[in-house]
Amino acid sequence: MESTERYPRSTAYHEAGHAVVAFALGLLVGTIRVRADDAGGTTEIEPSNHLSLIDQIALCYAGTAAEHLFDCRIHDWASSMDNLKIIKLIEHHGVSDEKHGPGLRAAAYSWALTHLHKHRSKIANLAERLVEFGQVDPVEFLRLMQGKENS
Repeated sequence: MESTERYPRSTAYHEAGHAVVAFALGLLVGTIRVRADDAGGTTEIEPSNHLSLIDQIALCYAGTAAEHLFDCRIHDWASSMDNLKIIKLIEHHGVSDEKHGPGLRAAAYSWALTHLHKHRSKIANLAERLVEFGQVDPVEFLRLMQGKENS
């Protein structure tokens, strides 16, 4: 029996986490992709700079939180770009990372994890589509978020 796992499962769950939290925040989500060649991935999301700082950080943490929730950790470097974005967001908002950073990070991570728990089955469906096909377009993503499977 041939396996349908063509793309990296951990990356698929990471990107699905970003997409679902973006959706929960009311952001438009474009194409979501995972790559077999370097285990990388991307999720096209409209700019989030109008959101609160905690919401923006939660969006950054969503991939890592999904990895934890589904017990499918990827390499530490995979989240390095997300962590760099968090550092820049805190700095951009003029917040003391030393004084308020840990609290902001904890609250944002908790927010992301709460929403990922609420949409656990949708994340799993999205991630499995990514594992099989390597990408999900915006129309299919909306179908999955509405609970409709696309065969």
